[in-house]
Amino acid sequence: MALLLAAASARAQEGHPAKGTWVGYWGPALTVQSRIVLVIEHDGKTMSGVYQPGPNAVPLKVARLDITPGKPAVGVGRGNNGQAPQVPAVLPIFKVHFEIDAKDARGNPVAIVADGTMNNVALPNRSITGTWTQTSGGNAVTSEFKIARQ
Repeated sequence: MALLLAAASARAQEGHPAKGTWVGYWGPALTVQSRIVLVIEHDGKTMSGVYQPGPNAVPLKVARLDITPGKPAVGVGRGNNGQAPQVPAVLPIFKVHFEIDAKDARGNPVAIVADGTMNNVALPNRSITGTWTQTSGGNAVTSEFKIARQ
């Protein structure tokens, strides 16, 4: 029983919403998808991490999290009798920006820029969706991406 409580407590204390391992895909077509693995750290002020961890891991050149604060609901109170608030709450918006200087299988430079929005921020199954652009040899390919926190 104590082990179960410790596991539940550890899950509840997972830290900053951006911190963790994120896995997903990007690609110009459903049939052409490339795997993405990001390990992100956040110390409360700055974000850092690595792309494709392992022997060929690449540090994130730029990792930024911009949070637009939300607003509480207006008109909610004890005497509201269960009615909807006059003005509903506005949730905060978490925007991320990554820049990565990677290499392709032949060792040629590949510049990656990703901009996305974090979804389900307060839940364990949060994800980031947005636009992923890879430039190599002067050719840029842009597509949607989605990564989910593991």
